[in-house]
Amino acid sequence: MKSLFAITFSLLIVFQSVGFGVQDILLLGRLVQHAEYHSENYGDDFFTFVEKHYGSLKMEHQKNHNEEDEEHEELPFQHISCHHLSTDVVLVPFEISIVKVEIHARQSHTFHYQNLYSSLEKFSIFQPPKFA
Repeated sequence: MKSLFAITFSLLIVFQSVGFGVQDILLLGRLVQHAEYHSENYGDDFFTFVEKHYGSLKMEHQKNHNEEDEEHEELPFQHISCHHLSTDVVLVPFEISIVKVEIHARQSHTFHYQNLYSSLEKFSIFQPPKFA
């Protein structure tokens, strides 16, 4: 599932970087229909069709076939867009002064030690700590 999710987002990023959108993918059917129309009426193969609608023959085709303008507007990849990201970074010196506050709370010591382990002989080194 993770790999499917990663592949989907990778393809989305690739398509958006090239300029393909969801709308263009949905209009691919109209592209095929219009290519078939050109094949039947003008005898164009697919590469000639692409050249007439997206290449160097585009202006000439638009001048000669004004009746197809509505169909040409519905073809995918017709949008002309330029996406530039302009960012400005402004560094503003900002200093926060933090005041140190010491809180002295008197704590009562409730610790007491019970010697649960006794030995016969107690050495002075191993005695537990005692409060005065």
